[in-house]
Amino acid sequence: MAASVLSDRDLLLLIAEYQHGLPFDVREVLVIAAQVVICPRYRTPHDFMVELSNFPLLYADLEYIRRNTSSSGNVNNFALCLLNNDVAVGLPLHLAIVAGNLKHVRRLAAWQPAWVSTGAVSLAAKCGQLRILEHLATLPNGAPTKDTMITAAANGYLDVVQWLHALPGGPGCTAEAMDCAAAYGHLDVVAFLHEHRSEGCTAQALLYAIRNGHASVVDYLLTKWGELVRTRSSYYFMLGFHGFETHRHAPNRNHLRTLQVLKAHNVFPHFDPWVVRDVISRRSLEELQFVCDWGAWRIDNGALEAVIKAKDPVCIDYALRRVLIDDHRWPLHDLGDDDCLWDLQEELPWAPWIPTNGNMKTWAVGFKAMDVAACLGDLPTVKLLHRLRLNCCSAKAMDHACARGHLDVAKWLHAHRLEGCTPDAMVLAAVGGHLSVVQWLHTVRRVPCSEDALVAAADRGDVAMLTYLATLPLPNGKVKGGQGWEQAVFLSDGSRVEYFSGGLAVDVAAIRGRLNLAKLLHRHRASTAAVDMAVSNDDVKVVQYLLAHRREGCAESTFREAMYRHSDILLELLATHCAPVVTDRRQLYTVAARRGSVAQMEILWRLLPIEMTPEFTRQLVATAAAERKLDLLQWLIETKEFMWTPEVLEHALHRGHKRVVECLTRIGQRTPETLTHEA
Repeated sequence: MAASVLSDRDLLLLIAEYQHGLPFDVREVLVIAAQVVICPRYRTPHDFMVELSNFPLLYADLEYIRRNTSSSGNVNNFALCLLNNDVAVGLPLHLAIVAGNLKHVRRLAAWQPAWVSTGAVSLAAKCGQLRILEHLATLPNGAPTKDTMITAAANGYLDVVQWLHALPGGPGCTAEAMDCAAAYGHLDVVAFLHEHRSEGCTAQALLYAIRNGHASVVDYLLTKWGELVRTRSSYYFMLGFHGFETHRHAPNRNHLRTLQVLKAHNVFPHFDPWVVRDVISRRSLEELQFVCDWGAWRIDNGALEAVIKAKDPVCIDYALRRVLIDDHRWPLHDLGDDDCLWDLQEELPWAPWIPTNGNMKTWAVGFKAMDVAACLGDLPTVKLLHRLRLNCCSAKAMDHACARGHLDVAKWLHAHRLEGCTPDAMVLAAVGGHLSVVQWLHTVRRVPCSEDALVAAADRGDVAMLTYLATLPLPNGKVKGGQGWEQAVFLSDGSRVEYFSGGLAVDVAAIRGRLNLAKLLHRHRASTAAVDMAVSNDDVKVVQYLLAHRREGCAESTFREAMYRHSDILLELLATHCAPVVTDRRQLYTVAARRGSVAQMEILWRLLPIEMTPEFTRQLVATAAAERKLDLLQWLIETKEFMWTPEVLEHALHRGHKRVVECLTRIGQRTPETLTHEA
């Protein structure tokens, strides 16, 4: 009988259910989670982000993981709803949720109850894991919230939405749930929320359903809530996170069909400009033709620039053709048999012109389509705009072509246009590291070199660029010195270039620790910031070179910086070469006393001597004693025979500084009448 009981497999498994620890298959989840590589991306006092990679194939192949994997092969912690500072905590549970393994979730939640959190609940809703949600709801911290409803709706899990709706005393809902369901095209969820909830939706639902091409949802919303077209919402929500979608789109997105639905509902008077921008960004000629033929949008300067940015020759041809038609300049007689604008080889015999909006008002003064094309390096479009005689170019065309290294475009503009460039062209080219462009600007365009260009090269560590620029004459203008101030330039293609202006290249080379560049620029100006910042960086080699070969010296505060950084070598270098800048030597002695550095005190004693009055010696001893710097205290009293007063001992006794009391008692009180520096 006993043998049959002990050999009963089902009974053994039942008993094992109540044992401490984890089953082998659940332990495997912990092993897998430990293999995931976690790399911090950024951290601020209020926010943080890490990226996870190296998922074993079992998890890497899951649809949710694939959908949330960035182009670099990483998944961020927000996609896995890991919101604690220590992302590794709870990762096994979250992996089990993504895999939909209820057994593992039960075991892990029982083993580590603290892993159950609002993040785990949100992830279960994001993955549509209803059974896991039902289990988590029975645990502390596992109750669903309004965000759970929003997340389930955004991902189109109708069964989860229905369960949350039916929960007695459930989490409730907001208009954001239907907004998100509409944005991602989940018509069944939108219809359920409309029929069973009263929160409704906002204009965001319609706007993002249109932008994402969910025609059936757009049709439903316009049928049920036509007033949404004229309504502005009071909030915005994030549709994508860090460059990729975080929620699941419904299949069969169709942007052209969406536009047709809009036309059927006659939403033309309230047409959103972003719709056209999205059409252009998708480079869909069919959609662009539909919008223009419908009359919902005319090609204006902003739309034309957006078409050029999309870099689709077919759409560019169509957009320019519409501009010519709207301005009554079509047809042209100089095209080939294909009637294609790209076949235009000669300038049209017109005066330079700016298109109108159909009401005889010209486009905005800032019409700079050629600037955009030049910045993108799109020379064929630059030539076409020029041949059409469109007045859409400024000096920024060459400036920004140089910034991006498009020397062929810059040369063509130089040969065929009169706008020229500004001195910024050389700086922007140097910032981008385009040496051939810099050489051409100086040789052909006679653009002068500037300190900002040198600073840009030094900041990049571009030896070749700096070697060339160092041979050019420089204007002797006023500069701030150091790095200067941060300057930002928005290029015509919408990108941003940052560089330092008003600084000095030698200073920047020193700040970046580039001794070879500091030597290369030995004939150029510098400021005290060069040594100051090199000291802050503990860069002994750079400081040695600058102090030995240059005369700018340092600021007085740099002595204290060296002392605070415990750099005796730097302090000795400064005291040897820059002693005249120190106006208050006593302050440095006081700093050494506070820091308790015998070595620093010896350097000051040797290289920056002062008259030691009885009052100041007592002050130094009192400072060393108050800071409990026993080595220095003993050195001051025994080596330099400084005196101390009964007040110093009383203060140490009052503060409970036993070792200071022992030191003073052991040495005994010294009370010489006068002391000199030679004592």
